[in-house]
Amino acid sequence: MNLAAKIISVVFNPLVVSPFTFYILIFNDNNPNEYLLLFIAIFFSSVLPFSSIIYFKKLGKISSLEAPIRKQRLDLLVISSLYNSLAFILLKYFHASNIVQGLMFCYALNTAITWYITRYWKISIHMIGLGGPFIALILFGYNNLIIMILIIISVYLSRIKLKAHSHLQLIAGTFLAVALAYIELTYLFL
Repeated sequence: MNLAAKIISVVFNPLVVSPFTFYILIFNDNNPNEYLLLFIAIFFSSVLPFSSIIYFKKLGKISSLEAPIRKQRLDLLVISSLYNSLAFILLKYFHASNIVQGLMFCYALNTAITWYITRYWKISIHMIGLGGPFIALILFGYNNLIIMILIIISVYLSRIKLKAHSHLQLIAGTFLAVALAYIELTYLFL
């Protein structure tokens, strides 16, 4: 059972969810720069953050690739927010659609908010990493709500099984991401 929980946690890690979400949003938009936009989105939302995690692990600044200790996550969250902010600027410059720009804006701002919360309390980054992309997909018209709910429940249960978070940390991460992404996307970008 632990193996299944670990697999679910890895497959639906925010750094894995992000490329798939951007792929769906970018390649259903008929933008002539779609490959460049996808490269920017994946490079800044997944490749650079993951490279930073590996670097921090090599330096001994985090105990594992998941950075399970709350205080170990702080520097990584700041760095990721900066990467996402730079990606947002580039996506805007290269005329990405509003939903693509908006999702990257969500990543930048919500990661900064997560950093602030994490200074005091460990909130689930996995659930935050699902809530925002799922709201973007729903607003884009990709309405596979049952699949999305099943994924959220699976990740929730896997994180509980792995003792990575409490119920409150998981619920807070989910609802914070959903609420923030909905507000940011609908009022600022759509």
